[in-house]
Amino acid sequence: MRKTLFHIGFYLYILFGLFFVKAYFFPDWMIELKSPYIEKEMDVKLASEPEEIHSIRDSTNSDQDTVKPSIHKDKGTKGSTSTLFSASGDSSKRILFIGDSQLENLRFWVRKSLMDNNYQLAGSVIWYGSSTKQWASTDTLEYFYKKFKPDFILIALGLNELFVNDLEKRASYSKIIKYKLAQLGVPYYFIGPAAWVKDKGSINVMQGVFGELFYPSHLLKLDRAADGRHPSKSGAKSWFKEVAQKMTEKNVLNLRISKDTTYAGNSPTILLKVPSE
Repeated sequence: MRKTLFHIGFYLYILFGLFFVKAYFFPDWMIELKSPYIEKEMDVKLASEPEEIHSIRDSTNSDQDTVKPSIHKDKGTKGSTSTLFSASGDSSKRILFIGDSQLENLRFWVRKSLMDNNYQLAGSVIWYGSSTKQWASTDTLEYFYKKFKPDFILIALGLNELFVNDLEKRASYSKIIKYKLAQLGVPYYFIGPAAWVKDKGSINVMQGVFGELFYPSHLLKLDRAADGRHPSKSGAKSWFKEVAQKMTEKNVLNLRISKDTTYAGNSPTILLKVPSE
């Protein structure tokens, strides 16, 4: 018994010593704890496709897409060149809407536009205070994909990154998110942040990664809520009207129809707390 307690105390002493050395001599080192799921998945990917993964994580200045997912192909037909969504919409197709606090007002107009065009909003996931960092370094995206089983993912993200200047890291986070979506085999569209001030380059980084599947919301003049930062409800309406038009033009989703209809009920909405870092 004493021997066991001695070993436990010895290992705790060593562990404490390591954390002390890290805190005192290497304060800039970051330790990120991921869930067992994402650790397991990333280990598999690193073992099977090391060059591709490392190019996504490290080649942040590359102008070429490392991963090129099939965006407009029919999910159920391998090699099909047809668009995923028919011209008249398809009520069996489920859209998942994820992102930061911008979803607060935007999700109502997303739901209405989808229902106007015979699609369904499977659910919304609002992760307050989140950025590309959190969506890249956790298994949150994979978890809610499995939960809602969507045919399409709509993303609105980036408002919490307007003042960051670690652009190489932001490029890596965006590329990892893009890789995750490719691995899930799900089509998507990325709505850039509705910035109220000039950013420090993060928007260009995101747009460079997602290319034609990125909407430059920062170019719009929108009515703002009381905080002066988030678009108001009317601002969000104008915002998604522009996004819907662009998605239709690019044949991503057919959101051509706008009705005067008011729909009863609500789609499921999940609220996630502000991340600790």
